Amino acid sequence: MVLSLGFAVLAILLVLVVAAATGVHLDRKRLLAVADLAALSAADQVGARYFAEPGDAGGVPLTDAAVRAAVEQYVRDHPDPAARWDAVRVLEASTPDGRTAVVRLGAVTRPVLVTWVLAPWTDGIALEAEGAARAS
Repeated sequence: MVLSLGFAVLAILLVLVVAAATGVHLDRKRLLAVADLAALSAADQVGARYFAEPGDAGGVPLTDAAVRAAVEQYVRDHPDPAARWDAVRVLEASTPDGRTAVVRLGAVTRPVLVTWVLAPWTDGIALEAEGAARAS
């Protein structure tokens, strides 16, 4: 009886830890989707007709300031996806080549089922996600 009770407690704890880890993983995937959408929004700031074809000298390239402004505007305009996290922040928003927008977002998530096993992470787990989009 004692052995069965011990096994049941261990199994319940294992289920709780796996559920919490799965929740954190899914939050990271959601943050990655937001980073990708923010990068796409930043890459679309300058319409495709303004970009030069590869090899042409001209066109209007993206700038780091324009990418950062577009990403911050996207995060501000779409609060629903970011509502589940604490302190969503733009860690990086830049363009390495004038055509690609690179975005790195950070957020803090909390485990779904907080038990005494997960007590060290009750202040939240820091997440980071990077997305990139190239303007055509």
